[in-house]
Amino acid sequence: MRDWRDVIQRWVARESRIASLTRQKVEFCAWTISPPSSDQWPSYLPGCEALQDFYRFCDGGYFNWFNWPSLSQLVEMNRKWFELLRDWDKRGDVLLAGQHVVIAEDGGGCPVVWHVTTDRVRAFQFDGGDWEAPLGFSVDEFLTTIFNPEERPEPDWWSLFLQWLDGQLAE
Repeated sequence: MRDWRDVIQRWVARESRIASLTRQKVEFCAWTISPPSSDQWPSYLPGCEALQDFYRFCDGGYFNWFNWPSLSQLVEMNRKWFELLRDWDKRGDVLLAGQHVVIAEDGGGCPVVWHVTTDRVRAFQFDGGDWEAPLGFSVDEFLTTIFNPEERPEPDWWSLFLQWLDGQLAE
């Protein structure tokens, strides 16, 4: 099982090599990772150990159809989604300050939200108007699942990418 913290640290350390490898295989070009910045976690956004670790090891990136903003973009991303989902479809506010943190956007552009109280991570399907099934029962579980996808008879691009990259980096 891959430890997401170790993987992210290895990817950041070898980012230029991985980037050149991904350019050789067009199906893997949707991958980026940024080295950690000196920015601090925004004081008015709730945080957790897994998010603190994530941003200590990298400053966002794009992997497994999720766009993780840099810390400098995190506040703006939250502001945008809190505004867009205010009084959503006459049901009231979807996101509540102090309870929700938008941590990423999925491949369809939907917000991926960590709920502080339940610790669950879910996407809100704004074009359909409802919450998706949990992506993880904690941020740590969500990240662990991203880096350890289920084995399937027909693996998706992300599973193939992880296997391929494991082999490339072992050389």
